[in-house]
Formats: sequence, C-alpha cells, structure tokens
Amino acid sequence: MGSRIREIVHLLRTKGFRYTYNRVHFYIFWCWIENHPRLIRMLNWYAPYPSYIEIEVTTRCNLRCIMCEHTYWKEPARDMSFEEFKGIVDQFPNLKWIGLTGIGESFLNDDFMKMLSYVKRKQVFVELYDTFFFINEELANELIELKVDKILASIDGATKETYEKIRVGSDFERVIKNAENLLRLKKEKKASFPKIGFHFIINKYNFHEILPYIDLIKSISQGEDVTIQFTRMLHEFKDTKDLFVEIPDDTVLAVEQKAKDLGIEVVWNANVPQAKPPISNCIEYTMPFIFSSGDVIPCCSGNEAGNRNFQKATALGNIFEQSFKEIWRGEKYSLLRKAIREGKVPAPCNNCCLFSTKDGKSCES
Repeated sequence: MGSRIREIVHLLRTKGFRYTYNRVHFYIFWCWIENHPRLIRMLNWYAPYPSYIEIEVTTRCNLRCIMCEHTYWKEPARDMSFEEFKGIVDQFPNLKWIGLTGIGESFLNDDFMKMLSYVKRKQVFVELYDTFFFINEELANELIELKVDKILASIDGATKETYEKIRVGSDFERVIKNAENLLRLKKEKKASFPKIGFHFIINKYNFHEILPYIDLIKSISQGEDVTIQFTRMLHEFKDTKDLFVEIPDDTVLAVEQKAKDLGIEVVWNANVPQAKPPISNCIEYTMPFIFSSGDVIPCCSGNEAGNRNFQKATALGNIFEQSFKEIWRGEKYSLLRKAIREGKVPAPCNNCCLFSTKDGKSCES
C-alpha cells in the first residue's frame, strides 16, 4: 500500500491531477473489479461507455516472426491515417488508457509519432509493445520528451541465434543497442517515463533461455527498475501449433527466485489460464480493439489466433462507417453483452484465450 501511495504522489507531482486520476481509475478497474463477480454482473447490465481502447495503426511489418499470425496471412497492408486516428480518439471524451499495439509495426506508420503526441496532449495513459527495431536515439529522445507512459520491448531470446530464429528479419545487436540507448537517455535526462519492460513469448525454441534472459535484462537495465513479462503463446493454430511448450512449476519458481535475487520484477501473463473462468466473468469487451481497417472487435483476446477473416466477419461494426456510439448501442454489441451476462459465448468471442468457450452455450450475435 505504501508503494502505491508513493506512486500516486509522484504522479501528482510530475503529471498532474487529471492524468493521475486516469491512471488510478485504470488500476482499480482492471486490478480490482475483475476479482469481484457481482460487480462484473452489475457492470454488464450498466454497460458504461468505454474509456479504454486499443487501436491498430498499421498492419505493415518488416519482420516474419514465427509465432505471429501476420507471417501467415495474405491481408493487404494498411496504414491508419492521422485523421482517421484522431476521428476515433475524439469519440472517447473520457479516454483514460490507450493501447497502440496491433498486428503490425507501429513505427512503420509515418504518422505514428503524431498520433502519440495527440493522445499525450489529452493526458491519456499510453502503453505499447514494440520490437525496438526502429527505436533509434532520435526516436528514443522523442518518446522521452512526450512522456509516453509504458513501452515493452518484445525480445524473445537471450542470444542472437535464438532471437533471430524467432524474430525472422530482425537484428539482435540492433534491438539490444536500441533498448540500452533508451535506458541510457532516460538516465541522462533523469526522466521518469517511459517505464520500460521486456516481453518474452515462450516457445519451444527459447524455453531453455528463460533463466539466461533474466541475466541479459539485468545487464542492460543500467540500474533502471524494469519488468520482465513472460507470456505463453496466446493461441494454437495450424501454423504455430508445434511451437507450444508447457511451463513446469519448478521453472516458474526458479525464474521468480532468480529475478528476486537480481532485483527484477517478473510478471507471468495470464493470457492462457489452464482453468479458464466462465465467460460471464468477462469485462474485456469494455476495452474494444479497433483494426486499422476500422473494424471493431470486442477486445484483443481473439488476436493471434490465425483467424483474421473470422474476426472481421463477426466484427461489431466499422468505425469508419458509423460512430462508435452507434456501434456500442447497436444490436450486435447489445446481443454480445446479453450473451455474456447469460454465460453464453457470442460468435466474436469463439477464439477467446481468457475465458471458457467450451462450457457456455454458443450463440450468434
């Protein structure tokens, strides 16, 4: 509790009341309400207009990562324009948090820094995952000046050989140098933001490097408080099924002990719990995910399932064709919320990796 209070005081001093309120609201909503089924049921009935969204600003990517659906699809690449992005953001007057990671490399969109600047002027908490392939010193300085809140570097190996086998087309030395430079510049500028994390998606090719990875991150962190997020792959689909590996309990314990010894926080992403809760516990749909094409899906949990065409076919609407308010109050969204309340599985949620889609009675929305 003491550390949480100190964090709030620090945010009030460095970012002001409105930003601090947005951050505390996000923490309470996602870290507290999700553990209280009665409040979830009330929320599902009330259906407040979303104040958290995720936007995919491009589907272009320079890499062919072996675990990513982008490597295997044939969808034409599309950049979202700044005007399209602005038109979406402006429809959420109480926006508190935005995720800007889609199935593409955001920095390939020429308008991306302009987009970041726009949402930061609104004092919105901005979080993104990135490959760090393009974050050179110039971009790093801009991200620090903008006070982008949180960036997680997606680096899935402790060695060049393993990393480049997974992130095909990338360069291990380049991304490590870019991460080191961002951390160094933060230190030189005595900057509090961005908060830096490292993201490691576990698969059969890098499983043996989980413990060495902690040493790697410690070596480049330069005394910065960083977080490592270990994630089991989100979905199985035919092109990636052979990459899955189980994570034994003794490995988890060894990782947590080593991280503790080195003073690094480790988070195990709960994307794929073995015992999934009923879908009636879901509040994820209150954080809609918007494709670069404008298609609106309930959340990001169906991404990376190798089923992009299905996601578009079962989308709840297209924000370039009608307002989000019309989509949110429209028939498809209303039926989706009703199905979730009743413990049924709406069609857009068939690929969910968070909640059970087997026990609930499937329905169309």
